Amino acid sequence: MLLEGRPTGLFTSNVELRLNGRSVGVVRARWFSEGMDLELGGHPVRFEKPSWLRSHFVLKDAEGNELGSATLKGFFGLSWAMNLKSGEGSLERAGWFTTGYVLKQGSSITARVHVTGWFTREWQVVADDSLAAEDVLLIGLVYTTIRHRESRRHHQHSG
Repeated sequence: MLLEGRPTGLFTSNVELRLNGRSVGVVRARWFSEGMDLELGGHPVRFEKPSWLRSHFVLKDAEGNELGSATLKGFFGLSWAMNLKSGEGSLERAGWFTTGYVLKQGSSITARVHVTGWFTREWQVVADDSLAAEDVLLIGLVYTTIRHRESRRHHQHSG
């Protein structure tokens, strides 16, 4: 399964989602929040941070049902505990000199997420068939959050 996130323009935070090459929806970032609103084939979905104190995110459908969640592990948090439809997992940095992450479930790597080039905001999740579409979507949204946080930290230290 391949999920791609492509910005809809140069000066927008909106991202088009493509699942296996087919457009499935749009992600819209919220102002003053790390949450995101999604429109998936006419169905609204929310990616929200229920608490200001913790790095815990929940993916919910229009009725408020939880589709999955992610929590930053540890104080410095280089990995995320993922509660997915397909089971528990850990989203971890793929290596020391890469911006990509891998999803580990047990001893297996079931998904990889990374940017598609050097100077792009496009990203993609490549997952095996054991993961549901909601799981792959959550991986992409958490990766987007990671990239935004890294970008903010970089701009704070360089300014």
